[in-house]
Amino acid sequence: MKRLLAQCTLAAAAVWTVAATAAFAAPVSGRVSFALNRGQKPVVNETLVWLEPVGGRQLRKAAPVTVQMTTRGKMLVPHVAAVPVGSTITFPNEDPISHNLFSLSSPNQFDLGLYRAGSGKTHTFTAPGIVNVYCNVHPNMSAVIHVLATPYYAFADQNGSFTIADVPAGRYEVVAWNEQGGTSRASVDVASSAAAPVAITLDARGYRSAPHSNKYGRTYDNPHSKEY
Repeated sequence: MKRLLAQCTLAAAAVWTVAATAAFAAPVSGRVSFALNRGQKPVVNETLVWLEPVGGRQLRKAAPVTVQMTTRGKMLVPHVAAVPVGSTITFPNEDPISHNLFSLSSPNQFDLGLYRAGSGKTHTFTAPGIVNVYCNVHPNMSAVIHVLATPYYAFADQNGSFTIADVPAGRYEVVAWNEQGGTSRASVDVASSAAAPVAITLDARGYRSAPHSNKYGRTYDNPHSKEY
């Protein structure tokens, strides 16, 4: 009887330990830095950091959201956005001229057509990936949308510091991305206490700005002549 009681006690303790570990969550913090050539000035607070689980674990799904990316002064604001899979982005136009936003980034490609000032048009993003957004009228307009399959992400601040809150215990790849710096990865283990700060360096020295095609995959015709 005593042996059975001891076995039951050990089993209960093991179950409690697993449950406590599963319920544990802590922030993942760190700092992103850049390797740069002279004169390069990446926009540090447009650096996105997210977590990917190691070992094939499945993360909870984040609820879809609806956000805005506004056309203002022939620019897209914000220039970089991040949303969970299934989210919708509204593209209002605050300019007195028309725009035609589009993306050729498969599988999230879209074409909003030409539209004037007003509430704009919307698109729902159903698959994870990076979406490069352009205007078919104004080739200097661009933006980047990250459609994420993970609920754990954050933007760095102007100093490169970031914090991702309430991360469940486990091992993760920390992925940092910046338009000039590309992508870099580091590992983190969220155990029974907050993980040690993560340091990631993005190498922007090979970045070169390059022209993009219009929505038909061709070079823009007289790109400065159209002001609809």
